[in-house]
Amino acid sequence: MTQSLLLFALGMLITVPTIVIGALHKAKEGLSLNDQQASWFAGLLLIFQPVGSILSGMLQEPMGRKKCMILVNLPQLAGWLLVYYAQSVETLFLAAICMGFSVGFKEAPTLSYVGEISQPHLRGTLASFTSVYVSVGNVFMFLLGSVTDWRTTAAISTVVPVVTAIAISQMPESPVWLLMKERDEEALKSLCWLRGWVTPDKVESEFCLMKKHARNKVEESSTYLPLPLNAGSEEVEAETPARGRKSLVENLKELMKPSFVKPLRLVVVYFLFMHCASTFGSRPYLVHVLSRLNVPIRPHLVTVMAGVMQTCGSLVCMGLARKVGRRKLSMISMAMCSSITVSLGLYSLLQERAGIEASWVPLILIVFLFFSTYVGIGVIPWTLLAEVFPSRHRGLGGGISAAMYYVWFFVVSKTFLDLERWLQLFGVYFFYGMLGMCGIVFLYFFLPETEGKRLDEVEHFFATKRTDKRRAPHII
Repeated sequence: MTQSLLLFALGMLITVPTIVIGALHKAKEGLSLNDQQASWFAGLLLIFQPVGSILSGMLQEPMGRKKCMILVNLPQLAGWLLVYYAQSVETLFLAAICMGFSVGFKEAPTLSYVGEISQPHLRGTLASFTSVYVSVGNVFMFLLGSVTDWRTTAAISTVVPVVTAIAISQMPESPVWLLMKERDEEALKSLCWLRGWVTPDKVESEFCLMKKHARNKVEESSTYLPLPLNAGSEEVEAETPARGRKSLVENLKELMKPSFVKPLRLVVVYFLFMHCASTFGSRPYLVHVLSRLNVPIRPHLVTVMAGVMQTCGSLVCMGLARKVGRRKLSMISMAMCSSITVSLGLYSLLQERAGIEASWVPLILIVFLFFSTYVGIGVIPWTLLAEVFPSRHRGLGGGISAAMYYVWFFVVSKTFLDLERWLQLFGVYFFYGMLGMCGIVFLYFFLPETEGKRLDEVEHFFATKRTDKRRAPHII
């Protein structure tokens, strides 16, 4: 999947704080970052990601998924060049802003594209597989950081956005987006290309259903009319009367409907608990944390091990999601992460108060925390972006959700060093571990099972009132 090169690049970008801060934090010579500068370098990369996310949510509907995925490579390339040539902290801050904008801009169109081109029985697997590319990007950067200096790492990385832009230019546009723009002939050609250069008769049934759903979303009235779940290929003619362009007030009313608000609430809160349970806020300072815990091997080698385990977790998630279901897998992953985080807090407490040193314990716990995160909660909420929002507002919903992911990431990373001073390292782990436990309860009540369901089935679920108030049901 060519568009997954963007996610490989994303994996590289989000490890930049770990590489740069690990090399420059309180460096004794040359360019150096103090505590506040280090936290702002990590924070700027995160806080500007919502800007990119919201802008991509606004632009991908009029411009299309493909053009947005090409455009995003420009700020990414600029960020790498700024890191390479940086002679001051201010230049590093500017690089972080460019990279943050790039990361935020690319996620919504990429995940929307994956969700729209995938067949229902493969959507979960393909969406999960995109996280593998992110993890591989992490490992690649950690490997570079362990064998080269941070400037050389940045120089090598400039090749990636150039290659990615060229590769994506050869892909077709999303057939769903083309249908919503009433470019039916191009949409059919796109679908034929995506299904392996087949002839139109091979995709006729799928194209009819896709066309039906796209027309339904374009022509729907102000009262939400969900697509019938038993719609077949013979029901191509849309019976909803066509309307002109809706006013701003009408569009705002649509965004207040349960079909948009409920999935937005689900994904945004899911992201919050994911950050807490997995202690994402410590990752820009991972080298510092590993030194505090006295792990027995070089911290940079541990980052490589953690990246490999993260990739393994993504692969396991891809295999288990169809068998176990995303709902159950999410709760299992959240429970594993919360337990490991609390265990890290307990070890840190015993190390500080009782002088206990079992240095392999935190190493094993941290490596398995990366694995446990990407077995479920590090992957699944991103796959939800491609399917829980109504197609008419999928770009905006995905953009807002991705923006909130990075708002949470900014909050937990910017405050990590401060919390460590106030609560000690063990207190930070206990605090986030307990919040992760609350996340299990949230997922039990609000996360439905979406694995293997058509997009219109998922949309119908969120658009209707739930009768079972005790827990989130399966979509049937």
